[in-house]
Amino acid sequence: MRPRIFSLMLTAFTLVIVLGVGGMLLLFWLAGQNDRRSQVEWGPRPEVLARAEARRLARLYQRNGAWTGVDLRLRAIERELRAANLQSVALLDAQGRVVTTRASVLSEPPPAQPAFSGIALPGEVPLPVGRDDGLTVRSVPILLGREQIGALVLVYSGTPGSQQGAGTLARGILGAGLALATILIALAAFFSSRISTPLRQLDAAARSMAAGNLQVRVQPGLVREVADLARSFNQMADTLEDADRQRRQLTADVAHELRTPLSIIKGCLEGIQDGVYRPEAEQIAGLLDKVELLERLVEDLRLLALAEAGQLALHLEPVNPARLLDDARSSFAHQAEERQIDVRVEAEAVPELTADPQRIAQVLGNLINNALRHTPPGGVVTLAVRANPSEVLFEVRDTGTGIAPEDLPRIFDRFYRADPSRTRSSGGAGLGLAIARRIVEAHGGRIWAESMPGQGAKVRFTLPWYNTCV
Repeated sequence: MRPRIFSLMLTAFTLVIVLGVGGMLLLFWLAGQNDRRSQVEWGPRPEVLARAEARRLARLYQRNGAWTGVDLRLRAIERELRAANLQSVALLDAQGRVVTTRASVLSEPPPAQPAFSGIALPGEVPLPVGRDDGLTVRSVPILLGREQIGALVLVYSGTPGSQQGAGTLARGILGAGLALATILIALAAFFSSRISTPLRQLDAAARSMAAGNLQVRVQPGLVREVADLARSFNQMADTLEDADRQRRQLTADVAHELRTPLSIIKGCLEGIQDGVYRPEAEQIAGLLDKVELLERLVEDLRLLALAEAGQLALHLEPVNPARLLDDARSSFAHQAEERQIDVRVEAEAVPELTADPQRIAQVLGNLINNALRHTPPGGVVTLAVRANPSEVLFEVRDTGTGIAPEDLPRIFDRFYRADPSRTRSSGGAGLGLAIARRIVEAHGGRIWAESMPGQGAKVRFTLPWYNTCV
């Protein structure tokens, strides 16, 4: 089952919210971890202060030429770095000897000088050194130009694991933010593509169809609504393609139906003109028959066009269904007698209905004419009517050859005939059933056929009791 757009978007927003909240919790956790470490670790601000004091000591040494007067500076360093868990501070000369030392007032007594004597002078980058007693020693070089003249050694409590807490936190926040943004953008692109890609395909197919390509189709997408839209588009394309095919077929059929009688009329007139035929009454009668055939064809086409356009005028009045069947049987009595076919009427006591009697008689006439044409001598054509709660059911059934299953869905199409050769001996122009369908639909009813090959055919249509169509 394809997901709905609502479900898909809800999933997307849920993922966004979960990831957003998770990212916020991660940031808070990092901040808490950093705050906890900052209570026992060396932070970036003390290091900046230590480097600044190293530069001041270098200037002091340059001014005095010796390490005299440095005790005041060490006291200032101790006060500044007391909040950073500073334990003691010492000054080493260029040979690594301890010049002076000072302990924090919050720490234990200051370590002896040998505690600092083993510390090598630092290079360009000061590195912390951890000790077994939980203290960390950091030495900051004191440079005068390019020459190292000493070192400022700081001892503080904690481990050397994280010396740049704020920088680590900033990098963590930045990394987490970038990762979260990347994931959210990827999810947005993924879910958006599930919707936008099928819509782009629909747009391309619509443009192709507008250019005249009625064979274009689209593949239904994964989202249910988009898939339904694609299927509706394909159904519309099928309908348009079928309408275009019917239009082309209609043009060919009309040309075919008109060409045959016109050719006969032209041939007869040319024969009379050349003296081959004499203008006798028999020839003139034949020509008049062809003209009447053309006239009926043109009238059928006009009637069908009006019905398809919804402009067929109906003159509604109360009609007795049984009377309609009796009149239809009387109209075809002579033709049925010539074909040795029995026409019967099975009419229940059906009340009057509202309909156009001439149009319904035309429908019955077309159905009876087809039944007589396909029923062999000795067969039976039955006209029946019965009442239903909301409609009246008419039925014309015969004992003829029946209708092939492949022809059954198309017998109500205009110009459709089961005989592909379309010889006139097999029937009329193929408009009778198409006209019958349009007339029944104009009354608000429906018409259909049932048949089995070799077992006859049943054509039924219904009409509502009270018709408001005009």
